Amino acid sequence: MSQQFPLLKNKQRSTAHTFYLLTLLSAVAALTSNFAGTKFSAGPALTFLGIFFTIAFFVAGILFARRAKKMDSLKTGKKLLVHLQMTDEMKQQYATTLRNESQVKNKAVMWVVGVLFVVITIPFLFFLEADEIGGFVLIMGSILVVVFATSKFFPVYYYRRNLKGDKQILIGEKFAYFNGYFHNWDYPLSGLSKIKAIKEPFHGIYLAYYFTDLTWRHVHEIKFPLPENFDPKPIVERLRSSNKK
Repeated sequence: MSQQFPLLKNKQRSTAHTFYLLTLLSAVAALTSNFAGTKFSAGPALTFLGIFFTIAFFVAGILFARRAKKMDSLKTGKKLLVHLQMTDEMKQQYATTLRNESQVKNKAVMWVVGVLFVVITIPFLFFLEADEIGGFVLIMGSILVVVFATSKFFPVYYYRRNLKGDKQILIGEKFAYFNGYFHNWDYPLSGLSKIKAIKEPFHGIYLAYYFTDLTWRHVHEIKFPLPENFDPKPIVERLRSSNKK
């Protein structure tokens, strides 16, 4: 496939460059923290932090550089299975659906957090001195307010961001680009866990992939809206066969 998409921005590469710059700054901080004439009690701690962040930023830079190459393989058509473009109506429907689903999930999380807040806070009040109760309730209440504000903010934030997306859908066997976001499931301890054609909440594809990090295994779900005249079954079968373990 020779089709190319030069106007699509490869944000993975700019992110990699940012991490490489942070790597350089962290390395400089680690080196200069123990130069003669600048030693002080916090010097060893700053050196350790500088080395830690240098390694962390460098690894992140490598990961995003690899993601950038994969994105390039979609843009050039080398690893591209299908390219589609959403209409404004499709993008609006997608953004609205994602916002509504996020709000429902966040509402459930808030109920859990609220119950835990009550269960944890009330017993502790019996073990505190009278002058400590106010501060404890203030701290716990602040945490609850932050969680509540976050649960309200992010659905709206991603809704607006999705409405500003480029409407492009590029699907490969191991990664995909959708409306400004790059998704990748071909690295260690990750993979495609489920894919199927859907009719609700719109005509399209449902795709779920998993990945593993320091906080264990996570699953990311995506719904791709597709033009009504596009049959998703062939691409679904191709992805299933390409991602068999």
